[in-house]
Amino acid sequence: MEHYDILIIGGGAAGIAAAKAAAGVKVLLVDRRKELGGVLLQCAHHGFGSGLTGPEFTKKLMADFPQEVVCHLNTIVCSVSKQKQALLVSPEFGEKTVSFDQLILATGCREIPIGALPIAGTRPKGIYTAGQMQEMMNLHGVISDGPVVILGSGDLGLIMAKQVAEAGRDVTLIEKREACGGMARNQRCLREYPIRLICNTTVSEVFGAKRLEGVLLSNGRYISCKTLLIAVGLVPDRELVKNLKDPDWLRLCGNCNAVHAMVEGVTSEGKQAGLAAYELTR
Repeated sequence: MEHYDILIIGGGAAGIAAAKAAAGVKVLLVDRRKELGGVLLQCAHHGFGSGLTGPEFTKKLMADFPQEVVCHLNTIVCSVSKQKQALLVSPEFGEKTVSFDQLILATGCREIPIGALPIAGTRPKGIYTAGQMQEMMNLHGVISDGPVVILGSGDLGLIMAKQVAEAGRDVTLIEKREACGGMARNQRCLREYPIRLICNTTVSEVFGAKRLEGVLLSNGRYISCKTLLIAVGLVPDRELVKNLKDPDWLRLCGNCNAVHAMVEGVTSEGKQAGLAAYELTR
């Protein structure tokens, strides 16, 4: 069985920062994607670091990445045991178990899907989380069909509203609160583009058989649309370690620890986790 001083799960900003800080001992960094960078790779908007896009920030972060860190990409961590062992699965090597002394979890957060919301009706083609559409548009060049309704006017909802509007689609933002959420810089899109914002309501029902046809709002208004994006929030992804009961060899960093508004907080926590684990294994 392969043994590592430190196992890092997650190759986004937090995981990369942790790996850089922990270099000098035997480190394994595992990520399910085919390249490091995590969600940043699909963020074409500016707002990371000094006005960088997500990919630009990742490139800068990776500039001095230590070659001695072993990376298993396109690899899924299926389980982590109390015996400090992790089961990995990859198309490259199949299935294998590795052991470790310290574990850093940098798995980020996951979006709340429509299935977690009290929305009645069918689930036809055309319903996505905002992050799924962001990835489709920025990594694969797929543009959503319009009109588009976006549920949630936080930062991700506003970012996607702007991007979809730039693609020439009709956009309506639905917000259950009294006013738009998100940072001021993201709210500018409401002044710069013909994006409708409807507050004090939410989506109560979805209509359509094979293809989305429209949504009914809780205020009784019906809106015809071909795409519904769900942007109602993020939840830290800690499923892998939920049964471990917080052992002293585990550290959480970045968005799996707490959802951060800025990437600088994510990288700072990753660096701190990497340094702490390094000190305990050197």
